[in-house]
Amino acid sequence: MGQSYNLNADCTAATIPKVRLVQAPAHGSVNFVSEGVYSNYKESQRVKCNSRKSPGVSEYYSSQTGYFGKDMYKVRVSYGEGTVKDVTVNINVIKN
Repeated sequence: MGQSYNLNADCTAATIPKVRLVQAPAHGSVNFVSEGVYSNYKESQRVKCNSRKSPGVSEYYSSQTGYFGKDMYKVRVSYGEGTVKDVTVNINVIKN
């Protein structure tokens, strides 16, 4: 569902973000995995980093068996140099 990363201008990891679940989803679960991720910088000198994997944390959501509809969860991401962001992730689980 989401990815967190913090890169220097030369695309090396500035820090590895710490991601903490603040509010669990009502109809599923979230797992956090430290792995290589592709950044998604829009405008900055770090745009060049988007084409290569860098250390980060991915969020994987799984719905309860048979559930479809809306769900959400909230995380707090600490980047290690003082920046902290609260993020709400809205999910629409579709019926297969």
